[in-house]
Amino acid sequence: MAKKKGKFVFGGFEHPWLDPLWRRILIVGFCAAWTGLEYYNDNQTWAIIVGAITAYAFYGYLIAYKGSTTKPPEDQE
Repeated sequence: MAKKKGKFVFGGFEHPWLDPLWRRILIVGFCAAWTGLEYYNDNQTWAIIVGAITAYAFYGYLIAYKGSTTKPPEDQE
């Protein structure tokens, strides 16, 4: 992935919304289910494409995820 000024072209993996583990697992699970659906329907090309997206998401969200560097804004009273 090409980098521009310390960020990935498609955006970084770290974002405050993705800090809870269940959200990252849900994204990877959705991609894996989509891959299975495409394979089941004999769409090998789409199964390979979505499988690559699944592998990329698995690595980025579950293996290499370091957490966000910024905190979400606190509730103002």
